[in-house]
Amino acid sequence: MNFEIFNGIETVYITGHRNPDADSLVSAKIMQDILADSGINAQWVVWQGDKADPVSIALLEDVMDRQPLVLTESETDGKKFLLVDHNDVLQSVGDKSLAAAAIDHHSPSGQLENVNLSDYCCTALYIYMMFRDRYDFSDKQKEQIFRAVLGDSVFGRSSRYKPAKDGDAVKLLGYSTDYDEYFKKYFVPTDLTDCITAFAENGVKSYKYSWAEMKSGYIEAMDTNLLEQYKTFVQNYNGNFLGIWLDYSVPKTYAFFKFDGRLYEYVYDCVASRAALIMPYIIETFGK
Repeated sequence: MNFEIFNGIETVYITGHRNPDADSLVSAKIMQDILADSGINAQWVVWQGDKADPVSIALLEDVMDRQPLVLTESETDGKKFLLVDHNDVLQSVGDKSLAAAAIDHHSPSGQLENVNLSDYCCTALYIYMMFRDRYDFSDKQKEQIFRAVLGDSVFGRSSRYKPAKDGDAVKLLGYSTDYDEYFKKYFVPTDLTDCITAFAENGVKSYKYSWAEMKSGYIEAMDTNLLEQYKTFVQNYNGNFLGIWLDYSVPKTYAFFKFDGRLYEYVYDCVASRAALIMPYIIETFGK
């Protein structure tokens, strides 16, 4: 990334996607550190009312040493943002004129000119590999990045995790790639006590393409007890919706995509990544 794109910007505000996960939070915080080290005034931000998921909270509560600035949607005027862990403005600032650049590992939205994309399992790990030769990462920062890897790779279980690439980068961080103890300690299945709320809100992101707008969410479970109810929820959703049910006990993934009033169903014999496996297929199949 060429930092000259930030010339003339008084403060670079750095944001992950709404309702951030560990990767969004760590990536934004680490990029604030890196920009500051280069003499660029930067501020990591989150959005008022947003909530991180329980796994991300558990992963980060004992390693994050600072808190972000909290912004409201009405406080974006005159600000310029660096987007991390997303490159679709619907997932944060809402207006592409507010985004100076993005660093991400998801499919390109086509909205921004200055985008750095990678297929690393998480954006924070990509940032580490991008800047490790020009920035001296502290042990604390490496721990934060490792926790982001655990979250976004689902403790090495996700189809997006590539042992030969991501695993080698994790070893460069100084950590083992045996993640079982971390899964046992930190994994929290989706709370389905209020299943309708969980179906509508858990892991939800908004997407806008030239051919469609949609939302997508997921459920992380150790069984399929409410799978049929989830399928019904997606079928009855008012709009386009990609619903993903991840059963870690097998593992197996069930995807339900409601598009233009019709429901499509897919089954994967793995922990299928929404970003690296399911969404690219949806884009390729329905975006033509």
